[in-house]
Amino acid sequence: MNWRRHDSTVTNVSLLSEWVYGVIRPIVRIMMSAGVSQATLLESVKRAGEEHDGETKKGRLGSGSGYESHLALASVTAAWARSAAWTDDAGQPRELALRKDDPKGFVELVRSINPRLNPTAVIKELQSMNVVRLLAGGSTVRLLSPSVVNMSEDTFLVEPVLRDLQRFAETVEHHVFRDPRTDFGQMQMTAARLSIDPAKFDDFCRFVTRNGQMLLDSADDRLNSYGEVPGGAGANYGVGVFVFLENGPQAG
Repeated sequence: MNWRRHDSTVTNVSLLSEWVYGVIRPIVRIMMSAGVSQATLLESVKRAGEEHDGETKKGRLGSGSGYESHLALASVTAAWARSAAWTDDAGQPRELALRKDDPKGFVELVRSINPRLNPTAVIKELQSMNVVRLLAGGSTVRLLSPSVVNMSEDTFLVEPVLRDLQRFAETVEHHVFRDPRTDFGQMQMTAARLSIDPAKFDDFCRFVTRNGQMLLDSADDRLNSYGEVPGGAGANYGVGVFVFLENGPQAG
């Protein structure tokens, strides 16, 4: 599995259209079921397009931003951050040598996750996301974050972002239209308050980051313990944590 960085939305119009349709379809279904006409939907899309027309194109499509590739990178950083084979006595991820023959180095870490991955391509992709840093003249590498982020100040990976939006919309769609007599439904839990003190929001973010990551790590470990289904005939499962900040009415 290799990454090519030169592809863009301009050269992948059909692929981008497929992902956009995946995001929009469940939303359109819910809106039309609520009585919203097709004309109103199209007018809303046109209005949104005009509002954001001319914005800087930040998305990067490329084959390296594919969802499976994104998950593969996340598997590497997750193992590095949590596995005893790649952490020190304090449980922190070790700096790893980049020598190909080092049995405890970065190349071996990547091979232990997926022998098809190209360690050189992986390190370049992680560098571009500011997830790792090369040290000692490029002979070792340090993990800066166990999370493979979709975005930076200058760009974001298109497919993972659109896939997350699609999965969220499909979860809501499933709950709206499912038959409760025959289906247990997908898990969706919401915690909300009408308002919180903006000064406390940074503290709340730290709480969500710390505890949300623990939830995701635990879910990751459990899902990975079941192994792969031969031939890829199994179902795909995942767990996500979403936090929304809504600007409500301000007190006078």
